[in-house]
Amino acid sequence: MPARRVATLLVGALLALAVLPGVVVAHSELETSDPADGATLTTPPATITGDFTEVVDPARSSLELRGPDGTRIATGGVPADGRATRMTIPGLPDLAPGTYEVRWTTVTADDDGVERGIFAFTVAEATPSPAPTPPPATATPGTSAPPGSSAPAVTPGPAATPAATPAPAPGPEVGAGDMLIPILALGAVLFGGAALFLRRRR
Repeated sequence: MPARRVATLLVGALLALAVLPGVVVAHSELETSDPADGATLTTPPATITGDFTEVVDPARSSLELRGPDGTRIATGGVPADGRATRMTIPGLPDLAPGTYEVRWTTVTADDDGVERGIFAFTVAEATPSPAPTPPPATATPGTSAPPGSSAPAVTPGPAATPAATPAPAPGPEVGAGDMLIPILALGAVLFGGAALFLRRRR
């Protein structure tokens, strides 16, 4: 065999050995996450989830949550009852407003391919609820609205007129003819008494 051909075969074999590990070794990369990378949340998450492209080794793969100051807050991995392409960090504390990083490391179980990455999310400040608007003041009858108030002034109604006390019914009028009869009767009695007195003296 010519030396040139042997040299060509050796070079080809070396190139194949150099390329083969990159073809054979698989890497499990992040496919989706919850929260999504770059998300802004008004409510802090209770669980962080990452789904990956390949099955990972639970013993050597992990998730790690770091706070705004870089402090490690919690860690997680493949759940015991979950599929081997998902890792979670459950039972998170109530996260304060700020930007958080989730650092993940995956090691494929079949060929020991290692992959690392980061995704981040932000917990926003809570928006205070608006103060309730007080109802408009209602003016009582007989009073006017205070200066600067939008409540309309109430015009007082007419004062109640006290009920008039009924006058006593007039009695029957006594005429001159009605008075004459008793006078005549009294005169007759007096005249009869005087006549009787004179007769007895005689």
